[in-house]
Amino acid sequence: MSRAHPVPVTTAVAAVVLACWFTATTAGLRLQVLMCWLAVAVFASLMSLFAWRASRHMQPTDPQRRFWTALATASAVFAAGEWTQVAIAVVSPHGMPALTGTGTIRTAALATGCVLLTAVVLSYPIPHRTSRERVCYLLDLATVVTAAGTYGVYWAVATTADHQSVLAHDLATVLAGPAVAMLTAFTVGRLYLSRVAPFSWQIGVVGPFAAIVEALARALGPQLIHAGRPGVIFTMTVGSHALLMLAAWAQYRSAGTGSTHRDDALKRPFSLLPYAALWTTFALLVVTLVVKGFDLRVWVAVTGLAAITGIVVARQLISFIANEQLLEERDALAARLQTMAFTDALTGLANRAQFLDHLEDLLRDDDATIGVLLIDLDDFKPVNDTYGHAAGDTVLVQSAQRLRISVGSAGLVARLGGDEFAVLIENAEADGVAAVAGRIVEVLGEPCPLSDGVEARIRASVGAAVSTSGNRDAAVLLHTADAAMYAAKCSGKGAFRLADTA
Repeated sequence: MSRAHPVPVTTAVAAVVLACWFTATTAGLRLQVLMCWLAVAVFASLMSLFAWRASRHMQPTDPQRRFWTALATASAVFAAGEWTQVAIAVVSPHGMPALTGTGTIRTAALATGCVLLTAVVLSYPIPHRTSRERVCYLLDLATVVTAAGTYGVYWAVATTADHQSVLAHDLATVLAGPAVAMLTAFTVGRLYLSRVAPFSWQIGVVGPFAAIVEALARALGPQLIHAGRPGVIFTMTVGSHALLMLAAWAQYRSAGTGSTHRDDALKRPFSLLPYAALWTTFALLVVTLVVKGFDLRVWVAVTGLAAITGIVVARQLISFIANEQLLEERDALAARLQTMAFTDALTGLANRAQFLDHLEDLLRDDDATIGVLLIDLDDFKPVNDTYGHAAGDTVLVQSAQRLRISVGSAGLVARLGGDEFAVLIENAEADGVAAVAGRIVEVLGEPCPLSDGVEARIRASVGAAVSTSGNRDAAVLLHTADAAMYAAKCSGKGAFRLADTA
């Protein structure tokens, strides 16, 4: 059995012991304040160290390395702010900045580090996405960022509204902490849910959770001080930084930093986070109206709700447009597949499948008289042998054009395969079918011009059959026309034969 690593064990024991001490008593408050910020400064420094070591395991061009370098830098900035808190705790341990962690330098360091980290997260490349998907991703991100900002501003306003004595001194510091920390938490969480994040679940889940705990500690700090519970602030602050340090350590220790990129997640068509942001902000508005009545906090919630709603509506409009484009593409593809399935690629005529389907449909009408002509090009093989297959294709295309002209709108012309063609005539009489067959023999007997002034001469043998009331079977009708065609071919080629339907 492998032994537990000393880093997480020592960190967990230290955090639990400090938390029990902070929450059990307020005796020795000066020492508690000093130990709180000393532990937080150590955790932030170690977080920077582990993040930096994790980045060194990655290739210089890897975007994951850019993220972890930024995290190491941001953690170093955090650590600088925390060490100033240690100095503040030594000089003035009972002051509001020392008790709540809202010192000016620490607040500035927190804001600077979070802004740096958020900028890197927002610019992190999301592979395999179209420009539309990228815009939708950014809009989804904007909703949760707006919700985070709304909650941060709400907490700051709530603190100053409930304790007017801290309004002048703490508005800026209380506002900056929750707003920026929540912003970073939600952006990191949103990137993690994209499943292409440059970190494992320890940062993707624990990181945002710890940031939210830190934001709560700053937002609720003045209220907890007035309630005589500074230990809760110390516990939340130490706990959040311990979690962040452990997450960075776990990433550093993991084999192969970075999360596994899952293509199925990239194709996920929607995200529930924007709707969660919308409903949580709406719930915030309702709770405020019920508990606090109509005050400045209501306007904060209403403003945030309006902004999130606008972003979600924009996101939905883009989705509607994309869906409409997909439907158009689907219809175009269906039409193309229909054409490919029932059209001869070389001549553009109907193919065998379309010809047979149309013939069977017509034969279902017992009162309809159907004429079928089967056409075989005589002397076509010598054209291929003498001039090549390209010349043979030219002959087939010209023959198809001549058949279209000869038949006109009276029937359906199809290429059955090779040099075999067929014509289907609706409401046909024997004389009319014979007339069409005669025209076909005549036009197909004319020379076909090829390249370099060469002409190919072919002839056509045509067999025709007309359906009768007792002959409504497609196979029988085709067999009859085929037998008539071979009779025409045997009679000397370049002729037609109308089958006796009696």
